[in-house]
Formats: sequence, structure tokens, C-alpha cells
Amino acid sequence: MTWLAWRQLRTPAAVAALGALVVLVALALTGPHLLHVYDTVVVPCAAHGDCFSVTSHFQGLDSQVMHMSSSVMLLAPILLGIFLGAPLVARELEAGTYRLAWTQSVTRTRWIATRLTLVTLATAVLMALLSTAVTWWQRPLDLVNNALWLNFDQRDVVPVAYAVFAVALGALFGALARRTLVAMAATIAGYAGTRYLVSEYVRPNLFAPLRASLPFRLQVTTTGTEATFGPPQPSDWPVSNQIVTGTGKVVGENGGIGPNGALGGFEVKGNGTAVFTGVGKCPNRIPVSPGLAHSHPTPATNAALQRCIDSFHLRNVVSYQPASRYWSLQWAEVAIFVALAVALAVGCVWWVRRRLP
Repeated sequence: MTWLAWRQLRTPAAVAALGALVVLVALALTGPHLLHVYDTVVVPCAAHGDCFSVTSHFQGLDSQVMHMSSSVMLLAPILLGIFLGAPLVARELEAGTYRLAWTQSVTRTRWIATRLTLVTLATAVLMALLSTAVTWWQRPLDLVNNALWLNFDQRDVVPVAYAVFAVALGALFGALARRTLVAMAATIAGYAGTRYLVSEYVRPNLFAPLRASLPFRLQVTTTGTEATFGPPQPSDWPVSNQIVTGTGKVVGENGGIGPNGALGGFEVKGNGTAVFTGVGKCPNRIPVSPGLAHSHPTPATNAALQRCIDSFHLRNVVSYQPASRYWSLQWAEVAIFVALAVALAVGCVWWVRRRLP
């Protein structure tokens, strides 16, 4: 039975393996150079005070390979789901070959269980190789860009769980729909919907976020206002971000101030009265000068605007997941998608055993 299942799987498995091999070769050829530049140029740049130009150049290295590897990690799980999972049962039902398979000595339960196990193991091995290689290759760029959380779903172990889930989802939809194309479309929709719900609503709350209240700094410059806000450490993941006044009034969220969410500016009238948009009226008068209208305020104007900002005693209240929870969240999300995959696989086996003719 295992031999037969493998023969039916070998063509799509060979195509998937060939695609993965191309990616792995590209990463293997370019990765050592990227790591060498990071260790010898980027890491020591702090001592020379020229990190901006160095990191900008580093981020442009092997950009085509970077985009390719990122695309692979985003698309590979769902491609495996629609080309390995969806046809697993649906193709047999469409072609009518199930009539022969289920009249042999092998029971339909063993038939579907063996096929599911084989395709799931092949998927897990393939995605583990891809994820390990891409994580290794992209790690220097993640460190430079401080993108620990930005690429959470493309690194380490979670892509493997996504792929296993996608295959189980495709197999169940194939058994239910009995049509390969319908099962493929349903797999794409189901996978995308589940991923969205987990990333937006489940992942941020798997562990109770920590909270921090930090001073909100808004500096007036010659080009406008610039804010500094975020979690206590740059590598932490901000879940929510509110800006509050000294009285506790919320005047902004996620870096924006005011009803439109844009960073607050100033409305200065000719008599020197000013309003900090979205916050309130300035208690002091602002020296009006021609330069203010041309985005080049005088030092006196800058100082007055800064006093207005400081008078509101704004604070940045952040709910965040610390960087120390990265692996805990990785394994927690793996557990969620593996549990979903097991439930879907059990449902597929049950449906094939009890509900199909």
C-alpha cells in the first residue's frame, strides 16, 4: 500500500523537490558571502560611525535571492496544499479509481490513512529543509532590519506547521467536494482565512501582552514633527500602541494622533495662538514668523512649539510581546496548526470511511 501511494505521489513530489532544490542551491551559493559581509563589515560598523550607508548597501546585496526566498516561504505551504492535498482523494473520486482500490484487501481506512501519512511526512520534510535554509540565509538581514517579528511566519518552525495544515485541509476539501479544482479553490480560501485569523487575533494574545508607559517624544524639526514611540526594546513586538495625555485621555493610537490617525501637527494663527491637532490648544503663544509658513521655523518658534508639546505630558502606552517570547510563540502556533491538521485528517478519514459510497 505504501509503495502504491508513493507511485501515485511521485510526480508532484518530484516537481516540488526540484523546485526546492533550485531554491536551496541559490541560497547555498550566495549565503556564505552574505554572512561574510555581515560579520566583517556590518557588525564592526558601529565603531566607525557609518552604519547607515553600510546597512543600506548590505540590504541591497542579493536582493533577487532575498525576494525569491521570501516568496517561496509565503507560497510553498499553500502550493503544497493545493497540489498534494486537494487531489489526494478528489482525483481518485473523479477518475473512479477508488472503486478498484476499495474492493481490494486493503480497507479504505488504511488506504486514506497511508496516503495522508505519506504526503504529510513528505510535506514536513520538504518545508523543514526550505525553512531552515531560508532562515539561515535571511538571518543577517533580519538582524540589520530588526525584523524578528515582521517575518515571524516565514522563519524557523511555523512554516512547516502551515504546510502540514494546508495539506490536511486540501485532503478534507477534496473528500467533501469530490472535485479537484473545487477543492483547490476551497483550500486557498480556507488557508488564507485561517492564517489571517490566527495572525491578527490569536497570535498577539497567545500570551498576555506586557504593558509599558513611556514618555512620548515629539520633536519639531525644519521639515515638520517627528515622533519616537514603540516598545521598550526595538526587538519587542508592539501589539497595541496608545498615546494618552496626563489626564489619561487617549488622543491617538498606533503612532497617529487625532481622528484621522495622522501624526499631529500645529495650526498657528496670526495672533500666536496655536492648536496641537488632535490634542488641544497650546497654553502658550507661538511667535509667528514668515519662516513658519515655509516649514523653516525660527529657533524661538521651535522652542515655543516644543513647550506646547511638553505641556500635555503625553505618554506612550504600549502592549507588547517581548523578544524573549519569540520561540514560545513559534511553538504555540505550531501546536495550533498541527492540532488543526490532525483534526482535519481525522475528519477526512472519517468522511472517506463513513460518508463516501
